[in-house]
Amino acid sequence: MLAGCATQPETPEPVDPVAEAKPDAPPVTPESEVAEQPIPAASVYPLLAAEFALRNRDFQTGLRLLLEQAMILDDPALARRALQLAEFMQVNDAALIAAMRLADLDPDDSAAAATAMRLLIAVGQPARAIEYARKAKAGGRRINAPALLQDFSQRPAAERRIIATGINELAMQYPEDVDLTLAQALLKREQGDTAAAIEQLDALLSREPDDERALVVWTQLALDTDRDKPFGRIDDAVNENPDNERLRLQYARLLASNDQLDRALEQFDVLIASSPRNGDYLLSAALVELEREDYEAGRQRLDQLLALEQRVDEAYYYLGRLEEAVGNPRAAIDAYDRVESGREQLDAVGRAGGLLLNAGELDEFDAFFDDHRWRSPDLDERLFALQGELLQDRKALERALRVYNEGIEIHSESMPLIYSRAIVHEQLGDIAAMEADFRRILSFDPENATTLNALGYMLTNQSDRFEEAAGLIERALALNPGDPATLDSLGWVYFKMGRLEEALTHLERAYQQFPDPEVAAHLGETLWALGRFDAAKAIWTRALRQDSDNTHVNETIGRLGVDLPLP
Repeated sequence: MLAGCATQPETPEPVDPVAEAKPDAPPVTPESEVAEQPIPAASVYPLLAAEFALRNRDFQTGLRLLLEQAMILDDPALARRALQLAEFMQVNDAALIAAMRLADLDPDDSAAAATAMRLLIAVGQPARAIEYARKAKAGGRRINAPALLQDFSQRPAAERRIIATGINELAMQYPEDVDLTLAQALLKREQGDTAAAIEQLDALLSREPDDERALVVWTQLALDTDRDKPFGRIDDAVNENPDNERLRLQYARLLASNDQLDRALEQFDVLIASSPRNGDYLLSAALVELEREDYEAGRQRLDQLLALEQRVDEAYYYLGRLEEAVGNPRAAIDAYDRVESGREQLDAVGRAGGLLLNAGELDEFDAFFDDHRWRSPDLDERLFALQGELLQDRKALERALRVYNEGIEIHSESMPLIYSRAIVHEQLGDIAAMEADFRRILSFDPENATTLNALGYMLTNQSDRFEEAAGLIERALALNPGDPATLDSLGWVYFKMGRLEEALTHLERAYQQFPDPEVAAHLGETLWALGRFDAAKAIWTRALRQDSDNTHVNETIGRLGVDLPLP
């Protein structure tokens, strides 16, 4: 919901840094802009080197040198230059450092403060972004306040308090600011006070009755609380502003996301009638048609997209989905094969590969992946991983092993490929090769918690090297505290070592977070060994209600000779 409320933040237009460093112009240095601040001797050469680098269009070196000096010299002009260059190069980590430095050096530069706020949110530091939100607002800059609540519920309590306090204080300081009022309403919703959130939005909409974001959030809250006519308010606003395409688009999306598909399609048709060449509208309407299972209408809209040469990869992807739905696997494969880029590309390749395997076309499957690796060399490693995964899923383990071997020859330090090959080795019964692959990963990433845990768990189950296994898993847990999979592994190895009370503590924590049947099998066996038979049976019975055929639980109760009533 928060993402739907986001507004595009205001950012300065990136400038070509070469325009700032013309061969016939003197170098732009702190001395030329602020004559009363002499340049320290140690900074003269780096600044000149930066200028020469920019004249030669070596932007990377120029940025590195400018940023280093911007952090040393208290010169806003230098920090501003570094920020402009970082934005021109689209190097966000450098832009963040420069924006924070500039905002700290020049409190009047509200644009820099807003940029720092935006980039801090982007790297998952909204609590720290509050400081720059204050600076931006003090300079009269509009801010995307709702974005401060990104992943709010998942943040530590201390961070949530900082963010909540910051939003509330800013909203009190700027009571007419729509963005802050909206953020405060969203905060109340995040805190579970839906009634207060709706009340605040009512007040906001009384001042700004056509504010799109407020209307969307109000509608979502009305839906959450089962209000009568939850779409009434936004429907009225659309009727009063029939030419507001953005508002109508939000309305259509809200309807579609709440299974009001016919009504959503009506709104998309109005949008398409006013903008018949808008590919976004056509794609959205096509997806609604597919959701309605009106495949012929969906096909027509996707064909229109292709005729307009807009959203082409997505159009082919959804044509593939459509052909799958109507039972035309070959047509689906052909459509997926034409997805050349974008976020759907890997899924398209995977779906086509799965269809080829389902048809028993193993040679065509291999050729298909070879072709896509040739067409998309930047995805080479991920395509090897996807090809191997599809083969593993279908128990074609020898073929999967060959794929992983080929991929690792090219990507010798690919942890995903080596890890996946280790699992295939386990499935083939080659435990020594599995251990070798895990240790290969740890040789260049000794603090890889996932691999430490996997190796320790493998040693627990496949050997009597319990002390070594416990050490590996304890290291993994120290690196990833509270991880339920690692807690389960540690509890299980402690069980094998006879440390039953410690095993129980860790397994109960794991089961509380992740009541998986495998964890249930381990916890139940530990309870059984402690003589807590009824508790063990209750755990196993609950697990079998979830999955009556689960091999872990059934193997455990069979080995122990436990007779459970049918779940």
